[in-house]
Amino acid sequence: MNKRKVPLNAKEQLFTVALRSAEREGFATHIKNETVNQTLENSNKTNSDKTLPLSKNDGIFEKMEFKYTNPEIKRGKQITEVPKGSTKKKEQAKQTWYISFQAFNPSSNSMERKRITGDINRIKDPNDKEEAAQLLCETYRELLEGGWNPFDEVGNEKLRRSVVNISMIEAVDAFVEYHKIKGSRKKTIQSYSSKLAFISNYFNEKKVCDIQDNDIIKFMNEVSNSNKWAPKTFNNAKGIYYGLYEFLKLEKYVSENHFASIKTKFVPKTESHRVFTDEDFKLIMEAVNKDKMLALFTRSIYYTCIRPGELMQLKRKHYDLDKNQILVPSYISKNKKDGFVHIADEFKKLLEQFRDIDGEYHLFCNDDQLYGTIPYHPNRPYKRLMSILKKLDLHKKGYTLYSFKHFSNVKKSLSGWTVAEIMKANRHASIEQTEKYLKDLLEFVDITKKPIPTI
Repeated sequence: MNKRKVPLNAKEQLFTVALRSAEREGFATHIKNETVNQTLENSNKTNSDKTLPLSKNDGIFEKMEFKYTNPEIKRGKQITEVPKGSTKKKEQAKQTWYISFQAFNPSSNSMERKRITGDINRIKDPNDKEEAAQLLCETYRELLEGGWNPFDEVGNEKLRRSVVNISMIEAVDAFVEYHKIKGSRKKTIQSYSSKLAFISNYFNEKKVCDIQDNDIIKFMNEVSNSNKWAPKTFNNAKGIYYGLYEFLKLEKYVSENHFASIKTKFVPKTESHRVFTDEDFKLIMEAVNKDKMLALFTRSIYYTCIRPGELMQLKRKHYDLDKNQILVPSYISKNKKDGFVHIADEFKKLLEQFRDIDGEYHLFCNDDQLYGTIPYHPNRPYKRLMSILKKLDLHKKGYTLYSFKHFSNVKKSLSGWTVAEIMKANRHASIEQTEKYLKDLLEFVDITKKPIPTI
């Protein structure tokens, strides 16, 4: 046989392309002449109308749900006379060609013949027509071998969803890549990846279109119980999985989000980031003031309400001591937006010592002059504060570095700041977010000396 080669590709790619092609035409009458990566052969087969089952199906042919015979190219009647100036091959190409095979029709419970012409009879060149016919024949052979049946549209639709869909492993990889391209924070992606590993390992190669809501409920119960997730951890994981399925909906891999029906669990009020009492704050600051770096760091949080992680990444160039403002650029900010923070007079006095240093220096790099090229990790001041709290026996009260921020907001509110003003100072996106930070305000409100109007 003479072989005409087109670059080879994975069999699955060939089948997917073929299936989509057949789908566009209703899985029935013809397939457009598309280039599919496949080795083609010029065949000298006779035009016999006999068809045989694929050899690999011989033993189990009667037990198969979808029975079929091997597709063959039928090239019309035999050419016995060739006009002058023509060739037998050219004359044969003028005949009506088609692909012929039999398949089991579940409606009639019998084998029925299928003839498919596609666009091959529009091709005049004999060699091109032969190549197109070989391609069309191979395409339908792949479809039949893969489970397609020209007489069963319900089964074909299920097959289509399975073939063009992706596995859970692929879905998770695509979701993580989406967040990388989107520009999500590295910490966010790491947090997502740890939870996504559970669902990826659980469903593995299973197609996402084949995963049902009861599978999701079973998964959430098993993974949360085996890992002893607290209610807050459960809710966080559910939120990540919900986002995964919203992504899959957007990409048309699933039609509904199965995590939408999963109920969130009740989370008791957290004791973390509690607001200092005035008495405790005084004791803490007496100890903090003995640590030069920690003293400036905690005061920076108090006066600016800038998050500890953001504060560590700021450089001298971000502090405008003439305009009394700090730029928190988008690549540092948690919300990925540029923001400006006012420098209060008392805080400015602390910053004057850095006025003439290099603009590329960070302010929290060592314990002596403080500034330098490589900043401390936010865990450094956190651990130092925790050490102080433990020595003062205050480590079980829920105090953290964020307590300085909450303490600042409560003090602002008690001194007459409006919620909108506090919202702006914190660079919050909503009033609701600010109100959450004022959750402990009521503990500091004294109404015992407030008069009640007489009636």
